[in-house]
Amino acid sequence: MPSSLVEILYEADEKHRCMNGRSVKLGSKACVKDLEKRIDDAVTTRDACDLRSDARLHYNGLLKILRRKMRQALKVGNHG
Repeated sequence: MPSSLVEILYEADEKHRCMNGRSVKLGSKACVKDLEKRIDDAVTTRDACDLRSDARLHYNGLLKILRRKMRQALKVGNHG
């Protein structure tokens, strides 16, 4: 539970935790770059899954969340 609380606090403070563990401002170049890498990795992994499999469904859900966060980051950071 403590890690969930920490994640909630980071979200409330408009922070993003990168894959390398660094915490950066939501909308920063580092944030956007990290989200792009995560999305690319999830797409590659999802595309390797069988159609209609549980794994593919999981990655589609993950991609939905990552893309939503990317839109939010781009809006906050005025990247586009």
